[in-house]
Amino acid sequence: GEVKEIMKTYFNYEVEVTGDVTVDRIKQELAAGKLIIVPAAGRELGNPYFTQPGPLYHMLVIRGYDRNQFITNDPGTRRGARYKYKYQTLINAVHDWNDGDVENGKKLMVLVSPN
Repeated sequence: GEVKEIMKTYFNYEVEVTGDVTVDRIKQELAAGKLIIVPAAGRELGNPYFTQPGPLYHMLVIRGYDRNQFITNDPGTRRGARYKYKYQTLINAVHDWNDGDVENGKKLMVLVSPN
């Protein structure tokens, strides 16, 4: 959708959208040097720094991982740089907009290959 078009048009990056949102696939794409953008049901993330109850819909960048958590850049809070989410918490929260019914939105992620 829109994120894909913005990345292609304004930044001339190779972009792929996939519904294969798993811990292993995310690790594989990060190891390949890709940037990953995910849409999420923000309230399912449980980030204590969000103004409660948290955003209905939210997007963030997955930039890496450690043994138990994904490392993100989360623009939803001033403390979002390198913010960590447990693997399953983030996977469970990934949902597209779905005309405002975010919790029932498809799982997808945008893979960006910087040139």
